[in-house]
Amino acid sequence: GGGDGGGLGPKPAVVGDMPFGSYLVEADALKNAAAFRMAGAELVKLEGGRGVAPLVRALTNAGIPVMGHIGLLPQSAELQGGLGCKARQVGAAVQAAVPDVPVIGIGAGGDVAGQVLVCDDFLGLHGKPPSFVKMYANLAKTSANAYEAYVEDVRSGAFPGDTHMRRMKAAELDLFREMLPPNVAQTLPSPVLPVPTTPASPTAPKMAAPSTAPTGGCRNGLPNAKVPFIEFVAGRFMPLPKSSVTQARAISRLSSGGRVEKGSSRGVSTEASEVLVLRSRSDVLAWRRSLAKSVALVPTMGNLHEGHLELVDEAKRHAEEVIVSIFVNPAQFAAHEDLDVYPRTLERDLQLLQGRGVRAVFAPGPDEMYPTGSPGGTVVVPTFVRGKSEDACRPHFFTGVATVCLKLFNLCQPDVVIFGQKDAMQCAVIARMLQDLLLDSRISMVIAPTSRESDGLARSSRNSYLTPAMRRRAPAIYKALSTATADASTGTAGCVRKEVTAKLEAEGMEVSYVSVADPCEMEEKEDDAAIANSVVSIACLLSEGDQQCRLIDNVVVPAV
Repeated sequence: GGGDGGGLGPKPAVVGDMPFGSYLVEADALKNAAAFRMAGAELVKLEGGRGVAPLVRALTNAGIPVMGHIGLLPQSAELQGGLGCKARQVGAAVQAAVPDVPVIGIGAGGDVAGQVLVCDDFLGLHGKPPSFVKMYANLAKTSANAYEAYVEDVRSGAFPGDTHMRRMKAAELDLFREMLPPNVAQTLPSPVLPVPTTPASPTAPKMAAPSTAPTGGCRNGLPNAKVPFIEFVAGRFMPLPKSSVTQARAISRLSSGGRVEKGSSRGVSTEASEVLVLRSRSDVLAWRRSLAKSVALVPTMGNLHEGHLELVDEAKRHAEEVIVSIFVNPAQFAAHEDLDVYPRTLERDLQLLQGRGVRAVFAPGPDEMYPTGSPGGTVVVPTFVRGKSEDACRPHFFTGVATVCLKLFNLCQPDVVIFGQKDAMQCAVIARMLQDLLLDSRISMVIAPTSRESDGLARSSRNSYLTPAMRRRAPAIYKALSTATADASTGTAGCVRKEVTAKLEAEGMEVSYVSVADPCEMEEKEDDAAIANSVVSIACLLSEGDQQCRLIDNVVVPAV
């Protein structure tokens, strides 16, 4: 240092610390060390003794400097019963053995050429540091205080305030529009967002915490109406403004070739007025390759109702083309369930979808989706919901759902997938799968509010199993959920479970469960826990004589 440098010391060396497993063989060592060098490291660091000497020689012969880890490795010492001497003695012995080579110590005393500490330790980020560390700050406490203050400000409405907002300039908005797909850009609000002129009040409405399901919603004036859609983008859930169906972008006409299919025969329709029915994996892959447009997928099992069609309407808001899959998935039915009698109404479904403007339907048979038989040799098992509420009742179900959805995503290659909130745990499973399998960077997930009849009954294909008497009792499900969760500020999970169960049993229903769970992990809340930021879901059995129908429903209670 010194001289014209103004007293600055020599330029520090950047060391690439090669992780365990990245240099087990010479080829991996050379490839990964070269990657460190390309990223800016001036030398790389390995750990080990004589066993890594050939690797060090190969790296140095390739012109890659190596820093060795000489001395006792803590992990090795622990396996042998602990350190037999003080670390200070080890550091001094190593430095004395190579007096002309700088030795850097971590907990090795002051008799070495240099010192290094883990910054998290000397900044106090993780509680009490090791004995050889001097703690220069207690950032753990400082950080905890900051987090608590932030949470309090958000919950009280003090943050964000006027000073934390700014108006978007016209040029910025124009640039932003250019970066978006046309069908998304046209849904943007006015060019300049208004800035509030009055300070935030503690009594002002507060934004619900992000969750894996949207705040529930009936669109007919019943409780929980006027609720935003939720979009799952890059691992996060974001509220979306709901536009009317008339604002949806009409999808363009598909260009296709092949055979004409009317109804259930194999082939591809070439008539503009017909729905394009894709039967095989090769059909749908060829269709997707022919498109240079964004695609939204609406997965269904057919027997469509207005709720499915509303998902189609929503899909058209998010992509230029919409494809609906119709597949009764055998992997999500147990042996005692209704696979054989589940309604299959393809002709009617195609007519409904054509009326909604859908141009492409993927309707494979079981052999196309499970070439080696259902469920196949490789499946997706969402272990985080194992034994919880709906999974406890149908332990096979979510493995079947996750597996078939992954197959549909691989085949249809959508940019966005649309699901309904009624199947809350299914939404959580698919969202988690997108994250865990690293698909969330290319596939967005939109969860639409539950579609309901005028009396509040959630629309479901299985509603066709209801007798007239059962149908008259069924609206009590949503009414009980809405009443029990009306006061999110004082309600507790235990009270909600008892109240909903009592009301529905009084209606003659057999309640399988009433779940009050966090919306991310679907973990049940303790009885005395507040119901704010919860998904409250139910499964119950309605019966009349020999006729039975199992219904599920849920509402989402926002944070307060």
